Amino acid sequence: MIVRTSFRCTTCGQNHTVRIGLGHETYQTHSFNCTGCGEELIVGLRVIRPEGSPIPQFVGEPVENVELSEEEAGAPVVNVDANFLVPLEQRHTDVMFPRLTQMQEMMEVAEEHGSLVSFKDFPKNWQNSRPYRQADFGEEWKLLKKAWNLHRNGHTKLSKKKIEEGSAQFYANDPLNNLNDWLWRFCLFFTQPAFEQPFREAFKIVQDNPQKAEFKAFFQDYEENLAQARAEPYLSIMREFFLAYDDFSQVIFRVKKGLGVDTDAAVASAQFDKTKMFYGNAFETYSSLVDILAYLNNVSQGRPFGQFQTLTRKKYLELDKSSRFGPFDATPALAALCVERDNQLRNASHHASMKLVSPENKVIYRSGKGGTGPEQEISYATYLAKCSTLFIQIVNLFRFEIMLFEVHGKRFPA
Repeated sequence: MIVRTSFRCTTCGQNHTVRIGLGHETYQTHSFNCTGCGEELIVGLRVIRPEGSPIPQFVGEPVENVELSEEEAGAPVVNVDANFLVPLEQRHTDVMFPRLTQMQEMMEVAEEHGSLVSFKDFPKNWQNSRPYRQADFGEEWKLLKKAWNLHRNGHTKLSKKKIEEGSAQFYANDPLNNLNDWLWRFCLFFTQPAFEQPFREAFKIVQDNPQKAEFKAFFQDYEENLAQARAEPYLSIMREFFLAYDDFSQVIFRVKKGLGVDTDAAVASAQFDKTKMFYGNAFETYSSLVDILAYLNNVSQGRPFGQFQTLTRKKYLELDKSSRFGPFDATPALAALCVERDNQLRNASHHASMKLVSPENKVIYRSGKGGTGPEQEISYATYLAKCSTLFIQIVNLFRFEIMLFEVHGKRFPA
């Protein structure tokens, strides 16, 4: 659905007819440059469900440097979309619907994965429960984050109350059991469908080795010495991702279905200040957490978990972050969990040595150590897709760790 609203730039007075593609969340924001003065304008769209009425209302809201206005004939059209790409050549074209073609692509992928379900085939009264409800993961995360924070800060009763709220809102037909159950389900549904098979193939290594003395020694060390400190980096990077979810949501549904982003693809909304350091931060987080995959690879190769082919455990942990993947790169099931890991982009992002060029929405950065290499250019849509892929890999690894505890009849220390 497209919601048509007029906004006037409060800096220069230029009016715009903004066509906003509705997303899954109850509130979304979009940023674009004024066609008159070039200043950044931020607009919002809120979904209101009046009590007693089955028909929602869609309200455009000014957020920054804009005000609501009456539509003017001939005013520049600006197309933005919460969950789909807007080709550059159609950014200012009226009566255009690029989301229709992209929706067809996604439906074909869902059908291939066996996850395409007709609305008429939904189980009775399940339309508002996962996995059949709309994919409003941003809304769910707000509540899950509160429950998780309260749990970590020792407010058990308040955390349980939030879990009950989340259960009623998102899982009414299959109530949540506890925080770990919620974390598991959130990670499961968020990564579907394209990232499910890599998860299963990687976890098969655990399932194939549980009786080995080396595996038992690994799990004991992991449980006693590693796991307690691992929840914080997961929570931190998830917070950061969802703070910029309005930008990431433009590509995340393509990424989750395994659909690429063409080199000339574009997103119309760009809040770059929220995302420019994300890739570097996510890379640092991920490379700090993949050590358990390296240990499991040692076990699968018949060695003690801390004994590498040419390294000691101490030497492995001293490797630079980009080299942490090397010891298990030759094991396809584990390497498939770590496909996205662009060290050049990580350096540029982590050191904030990249910039967004408008109105094309291209990201410019320099490769090489310290940004001394040749200048590189990618579309902002591609950058968001790479960030989103890396983030889902982190979420999949989190799932992996939760499941690792579950198969031992224990709970991951969230």
